[in-house]
Amino acid sequence: MNLRTNIETLAKVVNGRVLKGSLGAAFNSFETDTRKLKGGEFFFALKGEEHDAHVFLEETLAKGVKGWLVEDNKIGRFKNFPEFVIGVWDTLKALHRLAAWHRGRFKIPITAITGSNGKSTTKEMLRSIFEKAGPTCSNAGNLNNHFGLPLSLLELREEHKFGVFELGASKKGDIFEIGALARPSIAVITNIGPSHLEYFGDLETVFRTKSEIVDCLEPGGTLIYNADDKYLAPLKDRKVNKLSFGYYGADIGISEVGGALKLSYKNEVAEIRLPSSVRHNYRNAAAAAGAAIASGLSLTAVKDGLESFTPPPMRMQILNINGSTVILDAYNANPASMRAALETAFSSSFPKPFYLALGDMKELGRHSMRYHTELGEYLATLDADTVFLAGPEMKAAAEEMDKKGKSAKVVYAESCEAWAEDLRAAIRTGKGTFLLKASRAMKFEKLIEGL
Repeated sequence: MNLRTNIETLAKVVNGRVLKGSLGAAFNSFETDTRKLKGGEFFFALKGEEHDAHVFLEETLAKGVKGWLVEDNKIGRFKNFPEFVIGVWDTLKALHRLAAWHRGRFKIPITAITGSNGKSTTKEMLRSIFEKAGPTCSNAGNLNNHFGLPLSLLELREEHKFGVFELGASKKGDIFEIGALARPSIAVITNIGPSHLEYFGDLETVFRTKSEIVDCLEPGGTLIYNADDKYLAPLKDRKVNKLSFGYYGADIGISEVGGALKLSYKNEVAEIRLPSSVRHNYRNAAAAAGAAIASGLSLTAVKDGLESFTPPPMRMQILNINGSTVILDAYNANPASMRAALETAFSSSFPKPFYLALGDMKELGRHSMRYHTELGEYLATLDADTVFLAGPEMKAAAEEMDKKGKSAKVVYAESCEAWAEDLRAAIRTGKGTFLLKASRAMKFEKLIEGL
């Protein structure tokens, strides 16, 4: 972070007051985590749903903090202060104002990516394409919410030629709130699926929330959307520049030739061999291609970037463990991504026998029973040797498999620890393919620790 401003400007931007310190002093960066303080930094005291950083202010003094950006009604108890104190009404809103101001300093292509599945992979694919053309700023990890996105925007620097940021949401209005900070020149919607239904309620609300990004586009900006997704069909009528991607009649066409992804746009065609053979990444690659084209890059540049792409960890990550093929997809799970992972595992040339280790799909709310039951019905049709299931929600899938007279051996427990050693023993044999998939809360990556 290098904000290149001063205390007076900072206070104006965040709608705050300088309670202590010189107005002309330089301000370039800050920390939000007391564990990272080494002395001489500014500390931005953010307040979340569970934690309030203001309770750590005394600790920052002991660490030699240089300044505070705080909510001014929370510091009356202090007798000692750092060299600088900027007071605001709400530090999260102050962070948003600062991020929006900083983003406005850059006249470069900024892409914002949202959707139910594939956001992070599409972001990393696009970053790989952009990096071939110039320095690129993007979210680190999953910093894609109302805290992470503004912090990511504040990492924009003079040398950057492109920006690419993923936007996450758990309720209506989230995308508009943070999309307005990014003010993208290009907006990507990967798909609409049953994720976070506990908070959204239904798929129509998911669509309305994700499509809020269209209203955040800069004038003249371009929308990139999935033409194969029925929920995104209304976007065809939006009065905005747009490019579609998909298998059927899209601007950016997807097909497969000789095991390679084939993308076509106008009179250009590119055959691309992705580092991962996961087919459901083809749409993610096409989405990234659309954003790159809208940024002025050619399909040749897209091919170079995609073939250099490194898949993010725990997202259909293919590992060789003692000769066994392990597909680790433990970053998250919802009905659409679960189905895609299973279809990929069984439709690709992975070695038999197949073993499945699946955990709860969280945040489905009142729809959870239905989706886990439907999963069990589908699992009963698959040619798997053993299906390990874990979590209270996954019990419905196990019961449905029993009802359908499944051919696979089914091992169910409320916790994966009950069958973890059996799974690990099977992996150690060096035979077959193992798909590990569950929502993040299940922490399925621990199943292969030390193997």
